[in-house]
Parts: sequence; structure tokens; C-alpha cells
Amino acid sequence: MPRTKRAVVDERARTAAEGRPVQRPPVRYHGPSYQELRLDAAGRTQARRFSTLGPALFTTLLSTVVPGAGHLALRRFRTGAAIMATFVLGVVTLVVLTLRADRSDLIGTLLSSGTLVGGAIGLLVAALAWMAVIVRTYLLARPTGLRTGQRVLGAGVVALLCLGVAAPLGFGAELANSQRQLLERLFPSLGGGTPAAEAIGKGRLNVLLVGSDAGPDRRGTRTDTMMVASVDTHTGRTILFGLPRNLQRVTFPPGSPMARRFPQGFHNPSDPLSGDYLLNAVYAYAHSFPEVAPAGPTTDPGLNLLHSSVETMLGVKLDYYVEVNMAGFASIIDALGGLTVDVGPEPLPVGGITPTGRRVKPDRYIPAGVQHLDGEDTLAVARSRTNSDDYTRMGRQRCLLQYVLQQKSPANLLSNFQGVAAATTDSVSTNIPRQVLPALVKVADSAGTVALESVSFDPNLADPNEPDGRFDTSRPDVAFMKKVVRDTIAAPAATAAPAPPTTAPTSTPKSASGSTRGRGATDDDTAPTGRPAPTKGATSLAQSC
Repeated sequence: MPRTKRAVVDERARTAAEGRPVQRPPVRYHGPSYQELRLDAAGRTQARRFSTLGPALFTTLLSTVVPGAGHLALRRFRTGAAIMATFVLGVVTLVVLTLRADRSDLIGTLLSSGTLVGGAIGLLVAALAWMAVIVRTYLLARPTGLRTGQRVLGAGVVALLCLGVAAPLGFGAELANSQRQLLERLFPSLGGGTPAAEAIGKGRLNVLLVGSDAGPDRRGTRTDTMMVASVDTHTGRTILFGLPRNLQRVTFPPGSPMARRFPQGFHNPSDPLSGDYLLNAVYAYAHSFPEVAPAGPTTDPGLNLLHSSVETMLGVKLDYYVEVNMAGFASIIDALGGLTVDVGPEPLPVGGITPTGRRVKPDRYIPAGVQHLDGEDTLAVARSRTNSDDYTRMGRQRCLLQYVLQQKSPANLLSNFQGVAAATTDSVSTNIPRQVLPALVKVADSAGTVALESVSFDPNLADPNEPDGRFDTSRPDVAFMKKVVRDTIAAPAATAAPAPPTTAPTSTPKSASGSTRGRGATDDDTAPTGRPAPTKGATSLAQSC
């Protein structure tokens, strides 16, 4: 009959006391399906090795789920405990840091190039280490004398287990690297050792938002959309000041080359209706005559000249700019999975007016009402002028911005990040330093539920200095514009009921329909009838939609 483990220990102890060589034959154990237990001089059991493939693969699976668990099952306690402790400590540390950190801190961390590099390297190292544990567990647990088919099966299962670990960690590393590349390509680095705290240490930041209409059907580039986002860095309150593309007689800094060339504003007396002398043509004019543009803040003379004009008219210092190619905007919307938009009570024509202003038959129509649109149709909603006017279009553009903020969460951005990154890199330029981004995230996060507000310098704005009580885009009162900006910033925030995250408004944006003042030769708009009462200050963007 088989001897007990105690009997074996006693016999080996007597042999050692008599000075004879100790023989250690394998001891058969009538238990689970592992091959044998070997005992050391103190009678302690040593590592297992299974006699069949199934238990070996199951043990390898344990190491895939929790690194170190397979080693513990094989009675390699020290190694298994060290591996498992490292894994558990890492997971607990990440969970604690995530739960204790503010959301803005977490997002700010993802906007740090150094952190992203470290994260990508860490994920790759973790993937390699985890796969090494899986393979090592299988090699320790694998029975000897397996047939060829069993060896192939075992190797295939281990490869799949390694792939299951490597795929998510590798994707995370690739995502971190893509985010780093996007940050470094899109956002410049602060020069001269300027600290981020100094760059965002102002009580208010003013950012010029520009949408250009560059495209294969366009001769030159014009700024189709121009807004200034004025952000209170303490409360996050943000006001959008919209500037119509057809604003005439725009002014420039006193004493500048453009002010000397156009003392009465950007205007051509010999061709007073020329579309080449509207606000949206300032960019193109600087490219034709770069000597009149300031040297900064960018290397683009068109942006520099527009920058100086907007500062002069609004009486604010612009800190940064963001320029978006409108065709690229469509690609970004596609990458985010489209946008739900209220087109309005009537179908919206796509096309119908050529870049030169000639009226043609529309290519097609976007159905009325709430529609989920792709990037191309979303861009058409933003740019359509047929049976409409520039001011209605400005309203639609502001509403589209509100829709994006309502409907596209960080989860949307993360799940579609690769496409968004590619589209953004090709279509967006800015001078916002990447070191400032974490601080800007904190500002945005501190805003909480504060709604965006907007003021548009179009005939829908009340102007008591004008005979009809409405702002005149053909002869803008710059002093009045500056006063509106000052008063709006100083006034209490406009309020609005929270808007549903995925629903759209039930009416078209409020506009100054019916006014033809300030229209250039490139506009062939037919304004709808019915003019709402002019507004006297900022309105909530959600409310205006």
C-alpha cells in the first residue's frame, strides 16, 4: 500500500541522521490531475505540473484574468504573490487617483504631452509584462509528452489569450500617442519659458473664431464666419460676439497702413456695392497686399489684418484665435457620427447661389423639421443663403455650435478619436499654447451649466442712434459696438431653461429678416418677411435657437 507523506519524511530523517545518501523518489498523490508532488528535505511540497492539457489551459486563463493567479494555482507562492500584488496595487492606485481627482484635472492630464507619452509607454510595458506572465504560466503548467495536435491547440489558445490582453492595452497606447501627435501638431508650445499660469492669468480671455470658405469652387479664401468668444476665467461665462460677413466700412488701428489707405473704412467709392470690400474680404485683401498687414500674431497676413480690425471695432484685446476650414468642419461632424439639427419649418435648399452671387437651381433640399445630418448637410445648413439672408445664416451657425455642445460628449470624442484627430489636424489652426489647455479645461469645467450667450452685430440688434432703431451694417457705429461689448460683459449673465441634449429647436433662428442694408455685390439674398423686435443685449444661445 502507498506510504503516507509522514512516513516518507520520517524515513528520510533517519537516513540523514545515519549519514547515508538521501533518496528522493517521486511520491504519487491520489488527487487532482497533476503529475506529481516533489518534497524537499523539510517535507514541503513543490510546484505542480498537470498531466492533461485542460487544467493547464485553465490555469493559464487564471493568469490572463488576474496576473499571478496561475502561479498561485501551481503552488509557486512567492512569484505568484509578487505578481498579483503588483497588479492589484496598480489597479487600486489608478482607481483611487481617478475617484479623488476632479474631472477637469483628469481631462487636463490627457492634454499633457509628457503624461501621454508616459501613459503610452506604461501601457506597452504592461501589455508585454502581462503576456510574459501568461506564456510563463502555460510553460510551467503544460504537461510533458503532448501530441502534436495538443501542442498546436495549446499554443493557439495561449496566443488568443495574449491577444485579448494586448489588444485593449495596445489600443490605449495608440490612442495616447495619437492624442499627443494631435496636440503637438495643432497647438504650439509656449516660447521663452512663459509659464502657463501667466498665459491664462487674465480675468478674461478673448478668442477669435474664424470659419473660412476655402474650397475647390472658390477663388481665394474668405472668412465666412467670424465670432469673438469672450471667456471669464473665474466663472467660465462665455459670450459670443458675432460679426456679419457683409459688414462694410470696417476700421483698422489708427496710424496703421490700412487706416491710412482707407481713412473712411474699408470701402471702394468707385464700386460701393463691391463684395471685395466687406469684412469677409479683409483676409483675402491682406493676401493680395501683404505689406498692409501687421507682422503678428501669426505668420498669416490675412489673419493678422482681420485680427487688427476686429480688435479695433470691438475694443478688446484678442488673446488667441481658432481658424476652421468649413469643408474640414464637415469632416469633423462625420467623424463624430453626425448632428441632430432642426432645419426649420421649410425645406432648406442646398446650393442655389454661386460664389459670384448668381442664382441657380438648388442641387437638392434638406427636409424640414428635426433631422440627423451628416457633415455635408450640416455644412449646408450653416452656409445656405437661398431664400434667406446672412443674418439668418449667422443664427443657424450659432445654433449649430450649441447643438455640438449639447450632443457631443467626451465619450463621443473618445470613441471616434482617430477620425476626429485626422479631420481636425487637416482643417483647424490655432495659436492657443498646449501648456494652457489644462487651465482652459478648468475654466470650462467651472462654468458648470452656465449657458453660452451671444450678441450679433446685425440689424436684429437694437441701436438707438439709428433712425429705425436697428444696427446698420453698411455704416457701423464703432463707438456703439465697443459700448455694447463693455455693457454686455458687465451685465449679469443671460439665463435660459436647460435645453434637451439631443433635441433641436422648433423654429428658425431669430434674425433681422427684411433688411438689405450692408449687402454686397456677392449677395443675392431674398429675405423672408416678418422682422422680430430688435434685441438690446446678450441672449442665451440655447434660447435663441
